[in-house]
Amino acid sequence: MKKVYTEEMKNYIACNCRGKTILQLQEEFNEKFNTNITYHAMKSYLSSHKIKVGRNNKRKFKDEHIEFLKENVKGITLKELTKRFNDKFNMNISESAVGNLKHKYNLQSGIVGGQFPKGHIPANKGKKGYMSPEQYEKCKATMFKKGNVPANARDIGSERIDKNGYILVKIQDGHKNKNWIRKHRYLYEQAYGRIPKGHKVIFADGNNRNFDLSNLILVSDAEELIMNRNKLFKNDTELTKAGVTIAKILDKVNKRKKDI
Repeated sequence: MKKVYTEEMKNYIACNCRGKTILQLQEEFNEKFNTNITYHAMKSYLSSHKIKVGRNNKRKFKDEHIEFLKENVKGITLKELTKRFNDKFNMNISESAVGNLKHKYNLQSGIVGGQFPKGHIPANKGKKGYMSPEQYEKCKATMFKKGNVPANARDIGSERIDKNGYILVKIQDGHKNKNWIRKHRYLYEQAYGRIPKGHKVIFADGNNRNFDLSNLILVSDAEELIMNRNKLFKNDTELTKAGVTIAKILDKVNKRKKDI
């Protein structure tokens, strides 16, 4: 059943969307009006009314910026690429910002293993350490020792929320960004085995806090694309499952057309 928004609700969304994520707006809306609308319902409302949310609605990087990076990334260090970028567009962004863009658009410099270019001389060449003996003695007491576990380290099984509003669960230590996995993926794999490459798990009712196995559906990337294009994602479990069935059929039809 389609959600009917009162004028008060509409005004609240319009006046409180700035500087917030969709998840934050959804939670605050439900708390104020004692409702239970889902993340996808809020996202759909914002999209249909062309309302933008987020901390910064102005896109900092334009297509011309990305094209410049694509054309200049090969064979140069991140430092040099950042300098060229800032000189070209009269900007002052950091190396980390350029590095994030490279990662986002999968841009590779071609410098194997991140090595320094030929002829580069490290600043500490010929030195046995970065600090003088006096500096070392001053800092020694606060240095981490081998096997030390930071006081703020999270236990395995701990949970946190990522920037997209999904709950992450910690499954291991010592593997950096692989220590955490989205909870719905973890629960699905525990029940049904490893998720195949090119597939993902979706929430049938659109609620990314409903981890019941009956609410978790495996779809391929192609099937998800078909569902988005044909608006087959619903806030009702059975309707979404029906949409998945339709997407699977359309995907098979598309693949057969290519084979003809």
